[in-house]
Amino acid sequence: MRFILIITAVLALAFGGWWVWGSRAVDARLADLTQELREAGWRVEYETEGTGGFPYRFDLDLRDLELVSPDGAFGWQSPRMRVVAQSYQPNRLIVAADETHRVSIPGQDLDIAVTGPRASGAVEIGETLPVREFTFEAADLRVASSLGWESGAGALLAALRPNGGVNGYDAYARLDEVALPEAWRALDPSGALPATIARAEIDADLTYDAPLALSGGAARLERVALDRIVLDWGAVSVAGDGRLDIDAQGRPSGELVFEITGWERLLDLAAQAGVPVAQSSLLRGALGGMAEDGVLTAPIAFEDGAMRLGFIPLGEAPRLR
Repeated sequence: MRFILIITAVLALAFGGWWVWGSRAVDARLADLTQELREAGWRVEYETEGTGGFPYRFDLDLRDLELVSPDGAFGWQSPRMRVVAQSYQPNRLIVAADETHRVSIPGQDLDIAVTGPRASGAVEIGETLPVREFTFEAADLRVASSLGWESGAGALLAALRPNGGVNGYDAYARLDEVALPEAWRALDPSGALPATIARAEIDADLTYDAPLALSGGAARLERVALDRIVLDWGAVSVAGDGRLDIDAQGRPSGELVFEITGWERLLDLAAQAGVPVAQSSLLRGALGGMAEDGVLTAPIAFEDGAMRLGFIPLGEAPRLR
C-alpha cells in the first residue's frame, strides 16, 4: 500500500510538472507570435492573465482583441477568444470565439453577430506548429455594413486538411440560406429569384509554397485546383471546376468552367446593376449561341491579369495573394 501511494505521488508530481512546463511554453509561444506579427508591421492588442486550467487543461483566455494589418486596410476586433487544449493532447486545439466581431475592410466596417462560433484543429509539435487539420462552424450569421447594407447566413462550415501533396491541402466551405442585401434584391423587383441563396459550396485543393503553420513566415498560395463549386439559387444553379496557377504578383492564370442554368436571369440582374458588359446585346446573343437546352457552359480564362469568356473580355482578374 505504501508503495502504491509513493508511485501515485510521483505520478501526480510529474503530471503537475508537465502542466507547469506546458503552460509556460504556451505563454512563450503566444509572446513569440505576437512579436513576429508586430515586427511584420501588424498592430496586435489583447489582454490575458496567461494560461490556466491546472492540471487537466491548457486554457488561454484572450480579451479585448484587436488585429490590424500593416497598411491599416484590414482589421478585426472582438471582446473575447478562448483557446483550450487537454494536458495529455496539447497539439489538439479548441477555439471558442465571442459571438460579436468587427471586421474592417477597405471602405467599410462590418459588424458581425453569430451563434456558437467554434473552431477545432490540430498542429504538429515543432518549431513552427504546422497545421494538420482545421474545422470551423457557426450558425445564424448576421453581417451589418457601415455603408448600410445587411446580409447573413443560416449556417457556415469550413474545413482544411493536408491532402498528401507537397504543401497541399483539401479546403471545403459551405454556406446555407444566404440572405442577400436589400440593394441586391431591389435589382429583381419582380421577385423572379428568392431572397436567399439556398446553398453555396466550394471544394478545392490548395497548394502553397510552404506548410501552413501557426508561427514563422506566411505561406503563399501557388495553385488552386477547384474540384467543385455549387450555387443553388431558385431557378439559377451553377456548377463549376477548373485550375488556376498564381504568379508572384498574385495574378491567376488558367481556366474555370461553369455550367449555369438560368443564366439569362443572372445577366438581367447584372444589367440592372449597371455592369456595362452585361448590357450588351452582342454578349446575350453570344451566350445564347453557347447554351444548350437552357444550360450555358461558360469557360472563363485568366491570363495576364485579365478575365475573358471566350472572346468576350470580362475585366481585371482578382489578385489571389
